[in-house]
Amino acid sequence: MTVRSPQGSESLHTALLLPPTPNPILILIRELAYTSITRARDWLTLIEAKRGILNDAVTGRLCE
Repeated sequence: MTVRSPQGSESLHTALLLPPTPNPILILIRELAYTSITRARDWLTLIEAKRGILNDAVTGRLCE
């Protein structure tokens, strides 16, 4: 299942795995993180291959 499942659907556990290096897909991280969090009914597991990659993507540092 992808994180982009139908609106309103939930999973008991959602996991989001982020790659270690920036790429064009990371521009969408903010939207993917939001969807992952809102789809997780009980818990979310976030795995960053490189520490801070989510923060950099959400704050726009990867786009510079």
